[in-house]
Amino acid sequence: MKTSLSPRFTLLIIAAMFLLPLLLAWLMFSGALEFEPGEGRNLGELVDPPVSIDWQDVALAEQKQNENSVPAEASGLLAEHWVILFPVSGDCGKNCQKTVSSLRQIHLASGRHRSRLRLALLLDETGSGGTEAMLHAIYENFTLIRDPSGQLWHKLAEIQSAPTDNSFERHGTYLIDPLGNIMMRYAANADPNHIKQDLKRLFTWSKLDEQR
Repeated sequence: MKTSLSPRFTLLIIAAMFLLPLLLAWLMFSGALEFEPGEGRNLGELVDPPVSIDWQDVALAEQKQNENSVPAEASGLLAEHWVILFPVSGDCGKNCQKTVSSLRQIHLASGRHRSRLRLALLLDETGSGGTEAMLHAIYENFTLIRDPSGQLWHKLAEIQSAPTDNSFERHGTYLIDPLGNIMMRYAANADPNHIKQDLKRLFTWSKLDEQR
């Protein structure tokens, strides 16, 4: 047996659909109904306030420099790009190699945004001569850099709230925006997918900003 709603009941349902959102909004505005939004969607830890760096103080490490030569600046490759920065300790052991391999996969998975992203590996002075060749064997698109002035190590030390003598724990990954601001960091054991998901959102937001 087929039944149908009365016109009056149908009208009440339609009115409720329009009035219920207004009622909820009024209750939240008046404080009668408490609502607290969840935490931000970023999966990394925000650096607040962001720490600004100057790529002109950073040198490329691909070629050994003699005492009389001037290190080649890395600014031409890194400035105005999103940069994933990973400090490499010594000769880059097993855990380090696992991390840089994950970073390679993030870059390969960035698709049409790949040209906007750079992978910078910050080398210290304790690695042997074969470290650079080994890292490039893992991924030829790594940008290997050194910090002759010490300013970048100093900035990382500020973020870690540690002494600036480079004795702090160097493991971890940093995300730098195209303006040269260190804006996010990830722990040494962070899921690489977290970096990839944060980058995907940042690429989308920055693209929308460019179109405004």
